Amino acid sequence: MILRWRASVLTIVLTALTGVVSVAGLISPAVLGALERTPAALHGEVWRWVTSLLVQDGGILGTASNLIFLGLLGMAAEQVVGRTTMILCYLFAGLAGQVAGVFWQPVGAGNSVAVCGLAGLVAWSLRHERMPGWAGTAVALWLGALLATWWPPLFAVGVLGSALDRAVARTRPGFRTAGAVAASGAVAAALIAVANIHGPALAVGTLVGAVAARFRRSSPAATGDAPCG
Repeated sequence: MILRWRASVLTIVLTALTGVVSVAGLISPAVLGALERTPAALHGEVWRWVTSLLVQDGGILGTASNLIFLGLLGMAAEQVVGRTTMILCYLFAGLAGQVAGVFWQPVGAGNSVAVCGLAGLVAWSLRHERMPGWAGTAVALWLGALLATWWPPLFAVGVLGSALDRAVARTRPGFRTAGAVAASGAVAAALIAVANIHGPALAVGTLVGAVAARFRRSSPAATGDAPCG
């Protein structure tokens, strides 16, 4: 499958925007403080619900990870759905993570919760003819990265999952979507159980991904909600 770069415009713009603002936040604590999620979001500073998805509180490594997976999963998602669908999945999952953050992590920032929406969408779309072959590996590694926010050694689960995805892709390709969706649900449940904000984000991302995959359109790009190519 050849990646259609014209169908990755939204991902490129979103990754660049998030990268610029995130770097600014790393350089200046004042930028991070002005944009991150805090209890002030409930008391008039409503912009924080969205701006906290543009800055990072995970340092250089966390920032790099979030941007890399935004690029990979975003490009994969944008091959099979339109930009409106993609951004809605991104924001729904992101806002789910923000709401969970009010209770479990009142102060924080990062677009990882929003990337969960892309992961759910890609997991449900692995059998689509335009889906890149590496998409299943990206989903598996992302799930491992989410588990690593709970306990770092659990990233190995993602590495194992990526190996299983490659094996299944060669022998039982019909099981890829079922396996990816089941894994997403299991990781979401585990993270919810330990009050990790990525759990609700991944759960919502998996649900909206199912809806988006079910009602995916195949009309030309002019409709504004179909893949651009």
